[in-house]
Amino acid sequence: MRSPSADAMLPQPGRLADSSIFVIELLESAALGVLVAVWGLLLGDMPAEQMPRFAMGFAAGYLVLLALSILWQQSQIGRTLLTWLSLGSIFFFLLLLDLNREYVLARVVPRAAGLPRITEKTREWLANLSWLAYIFLYAPIVILIVFSFNAATVTEGGRVLSTSVWKGFTFNWYSELAQNTRIIDAAYNTLVVATISTVIATTIGTMTALGMERYNFFGKLAFDATLYLPIIIPDIVMALSLILFFVLINLGPWTLSLSEQVAASTILPEFLASFLIRLIRVTPIIIAHVAFNISFVAIVVRARLADFDRTLEEAAQDLYANEWQTFRRVTLPLIMPGIIGGALLAFTLSIDDFVITFFVSGPGATTLPVRVYSMIRIGVTPEVNAVSAVMLIVSIVLLVLSLALQRR
Repeated sequence: MRSPSADAMLPQPGRLADSSIFVIELLESAALGVLVAVWGLLLGDMPAEQMPRFAMGFAAGYLVLLALSILWQQSQIGRTLLTWLSLGSIFFFLLLLDLNREYVLARVVPRAAGLPRITEKTREWLANLSWLAYIFLYAPIVILIVFSFNAATVTEGGRVLSTSVWKGFTFNWYSELAQNTRIIDAAYNTLVVATISTVIATTIGTMTALGMERYNFFGKLAFDATLYLPIIIPDIVMALSLILFFVLINLGPWTLSLSEQVAASTILPEFLASFLIRLIRVTPIIIAHVAFNISFVAIVVRARLADFDRTLEEAAQDLYANEWQTFRRVTLPLIMPGIIGGALLAFTLSIDDFVITFFVSGPGATTLPVRVYSMIRIGVTPEVNAVSAVMLIVSIVLLVLSLALQRR
């Protein structure tokens, strides 16, 4: 048997590990100090009279790093910080050395001045990898569309087994989507809201853009700032303000009472009565969508009017055209791409809106984004992916058309 004194003389694993960590941190600190010193000597062209002050500063910094190494030798965070600080200093020094090669490296190796810079090669390499950003942005969308064709199995509770595991290709979820009456009803509500709110917002937004661009009046600056508020403020703030306004004007009970009166009427045809009931129920949503879509339409039309040539209108008036004829035959056709672009943008925003619609919608006024949210709360199924894919494709098509018309 070995004596206890012999065991005490053997190196303990824990102490050996602590000693190695301390040595590594000490070397890191020393390397960092040497890099700072070399950088100051080579790139700073330090005069001789400043050398003592620099030496004192370097010694103080080295002692601080040494103290950190001693105090943080048991801390994983401290070791990580020191490691990354050392690596960052090394890369920073190499970058400065590369940028100032004609003053440093060329003095030692004359051929170094003619070599390509590392920074230029790095910039070229990053430019060639810019497609990674597109993958990062659009890969989730592609995955969503792909998994909408996933042949996943459904349990008795309505949940899907292995939603994220590919089980085969199928169109069943799109066929079920076409037969789901709740989704069809929500899509109908969405189209009604988007169409009506787009027409109203486009009309008011175009007139607002013409007034703001052509005329000066008292309070124009304040009105211009107010026009940008729906774009700047968060959706949740606008939703709360709208629902408070609807409560103050008693809009909810009024729409409910009016829809009941229309439903009890026997004069109107059935299809017209059902449409009017739906229209009355989604009236708060239409008002809310018009409130924020006006700003987007006005901004797009004003951008079109900024490059408008007013001499064309003057030429039309010289040919005895009145103001209405000038507007209808000259102004309106020239700004029509901007109007259509703003209308498509408003239509897209109305279809995709969830936060404001979720707050102001009432019974029987569920739109498609709100329906998708309720489906996700139960469980994510490929049917949800199919709905999202359809909405996504429609939104992308409308947005591309809007951008294309604005560039005409």
